[in-house]
Amino acid sequence: MIEVRARLGRTRGYDPAPIDVPPLFQSPPRPLGMVRWLITKYMWPQSIAWIGLAALMYQTVTPGLDRFASLGLDDVALLWLRNTAMMLVIIGGQHWWLHIRRGQGTDYKYEERWLAKGRKSFLFADQTKDNMFWTLVSGGGIAALYEAIMFRLYANESIPQLDSLWAIAAMTFAVFWIEGVHFYLNHRLLHLDPLYGWAHALHHRNVNTGPWSGISMHPLEHLLYLSLPFVFLVIPGSPYIVTFCLVYLMISPSPSHSGFDRFKLGDSIEVHGGDYFHNLHHRYFEVNYGMLLLPLDKCFGTFHDGSLEAHQEMKSRRRASSEVEVDMT
Repeated sequence: MIEVRARLGRTRGYDPAPIDVPPLFQSPPRPLGMVRWLITKYMWPQSIAWIGLAALMYQTVTPGLDRFASLGLDDVALLWLRNTAMMLVIIGGQHWWLHIRRGQGTDYKYEERWLAKGRKSFLFADQTKDNMFWTLVSGGGIAALYEAIMFRLYANESIPQLDSLWAIAAMTFAVFWIEGVHFYLNHRLLHLDPLYGWAHALHHRNVNTGPWSGISMHPLEHLLYLSLPFVFLVIPGSPYIVTFCLVYLMISPSPSHSGFDRFKLGDSIEVHGGDYFHNLHHRYFEVNYGMLLLPLDKCFGTFHDGSLEAHQEMKSRRRASSEVEVDMT
């Protein structure tokens, strides 16, 4: 294992088994296996937790819809304060346990090194402070603005709205699939010049990631990444679904970027933590642009499963691309 890590050109750390696409996208497709995968691996426990968290936020600390009939800056500020408090508790709690208290040491950590300090490429020469600034100020603020805009449209009955609890539940589940397409498209766009240099390079400074790295992005990237709720301008949704979209987009990247594949809760309980699929994107840059739920990377030849063979294929693509560039010059 140490030899393989050295050949992959990375510091020592935890390597999970190579990734496979979900059962529906295997050959032959396995629909029943996909149902089991969705229930036991994708929905439980994290996706269910994000749905529950959004319901809690919407029912307890989100102003009523009538407040947004005439939109003001104070309405956006209230939502930003709610977002800030939520992220400080959820994301900050993960950071405290994993990276400050180091409650499980380096067990299941993708990289043995810890988050950077004294590095001038980060604001305040500190990776964590840099990540917190972009997450709380830009991410939380733009999410609040988008949510307030959608709430005003719902309050004024300007866009179609679902009124059945069952329809809202079905659309909530559909959001995961819609986001699979949305994220892949805007992520590929952000890897093109000049958008990469203007915006996405800021996020990619985080090669060794932590919970606050998840939505540590340039404001231009936040404008694209957090735009998911606007699909409900044309298809029926609901105010709760808007809140769920934004809670999901703000919070779910924190465990996926935590740097730990699994979280240890006591001596005998372990739960799924990081997203190895996306961790490989941070490590190698030009692979795994999308999400494993809807593996569009498999279709477009950018799928990396974490194996040495996939790494060699990636290097071959790079060499071929470099040779084409040389020939053109």
